[in-house]
Order: sequence, then structure tokens, then C-alpha cells
Amino acid sequence: MSAQFARRCAWACHLPFDAAITPNLRHWVTGEGSLTARLVAASERFRVARLLQEPMRPFADEWQALGQPDRQPALTREVLLICDEVPAVFAHTVVWKRHARRDWPFLRGLGERPLGGRLFVDPCVRRDPFQFARLLPHHPLRQALQRVLPAMAPVPMLPARRSVFRRGGGMMLVTEVFLPDLLERPSRGPRQDVQPDRRPA
Repeated sequence: MSAQFARRCAWACHLPFDAAITPNLRHWVTGEGSLTARLVAASERFRVARLLQEPMRPFADEWQALGQPDRQPALTREVLLICDEVPAVFAHTVVWKRHARRDWPFLRGLGERPLGGRLFVDPCVRRDPFQFARLLPHHPLRQALQRVLPAMAPVPMLPARRSVFRRGGGMMLVTEVFLPDLLERPSRGPRQDVQPDRRPA
């Protein structure tokens, strides 16, 4: 990876300026609270499509963000968050296996239920401040996304954010890549009359 590429894809405490990030999309990316709840509120039908959940070697910046000394395989979960049958967010979660068993035991049976539905109701969970990045097509997360959605390959840049969740002694890194559907989908607060599509785990 070239130094110039690394700088353009670097994680920062503020979302970098880019003309392609409209005010509406910026509101999606920087908004607080449960992203799942906001997506539910912005769609008639919301569902989660699980792509994988298995041990994988984390990316270099991921194991560093989790404070680990090496790149041993970690439990990796990837899903698409889908609004009205249009993919809106690609979510990538990494947690060390020993932490998964001890501090995040619900992960094993989560299936196609949203992760946010568990994280934001647990008073023991704390979230670190967001980091933001502009992901170019050759970024590893873009490559993972493009294997599932080849139509994303020509998109020059996709905004992303990540944060570390903490519970007990365990840390979980959750990265969310925001897709073009959210350029115009209005970002509203949670609604009580719309519920996520509850498919069997």
C-alpha cells in the first residue's frame, strides 16, 4: 500500500471533507445512537443479511485498534443492512475469540438479527468515540464489499466509520461502510411503529 493511498484512507476523529459526501449522507455517517434504529425509522422494511461469521485474520489497522500484539485469527462478522430491499450499510465486526466467548456470548446465536439491537440495550456496554475514513476501491473493506456487491466497484469513494465497544474486559471493533442508498434516504430519529424484519437465526 502506497503512503499516498494510506493517507487518503486513514482513520481520523472527524469525517474528512469530500464533495461526494452530501449533507444528508454526512448526517447518516456522523449521527449518534443506534444506526439500526435510524435505518428502521427510515424504511418500510428493514432486514439484516449475514454474509459471514468465522475466524479470520484482521486487517493491520484492526488489530492495532484493538490493542493486540499480533494478527491472530479473530471472530469476524460481516452483514448488509438492507432498507426496502436496497443495501444501505456494509458492517464488519471483529472480536478476539476469547473475548467473544467471555464478554460477547450472544454473538454465536445472533444469526440475521442486528448487532445494534443487543449492544444498545446492555448497560454494561461502552462505546469509544467514532473514527471516520474515506474508503477507496482498493481498501480491504471495499474489496470485501465488492465481492458481495460488484456494482460498488466503480464508486470512487465510500464513507465509513468505526468504533470500539467495550464490555467487561472485552473489546469489539465495529466498522460501518455507508452505501449510495443513503445519499438521499432521509435520516430520521427512531420510530416505534416499524420493527426490524425478524428472520430465524
